[in-house]
Amino acid sequence: MPLAVLSASAAAAAVVWLAVTQWAHWSRSSEPYQEAMRRARCSVELVAVLGEPIEDGFLPAGSMRSAPGGGGHSQFLVHLNGPRGHARMFLQATRQQGEWDYPMLYVLAGQSDPIDLTALDDAEAAQECALRDCRARGDCPLTAML
Repeated sequence: MPLAVLSASAAAAAVVWLAVTQWAHWSRSSEPYQEAMRRARCSVELVAVLGEPIEDGFLPAGSMRSAPGGGGHSQFLVHLNGPRGHARMFLQATRQQGEWDYPMLYVLAGQSDPIDLTALDDAEAAQECALRDCRARGDCPLTAML
């Protein structure tokens, strides 16, 4: 009997672990999540606060829904880590006719003001990397140059 209980508990734990790892993989590979991480890693302000590399936590909290006709909605809370600290990124994205829009995308790092990652029009932002550009020009703040 104890072996059966132990086996059933192990099987239940394995199913839960599989579901959690699948959710983590599925959400982290989604387009909104990938774009949010790209913008975070390209943010001069955020790199100045957290340092490089900026890594995401294992398990994002949130939800994703798809709707007919190319619509959808995503919402995530992502823990970010860098050599100099930790932060939380809040993401809300909507998709209409196959195009994603990011009305809410910001990072809270310690006691500093929120870092807004929605500064550019979405189509324009997908082509920009402020950190790469300021490094190319040689005019990044000292903390982001490293």
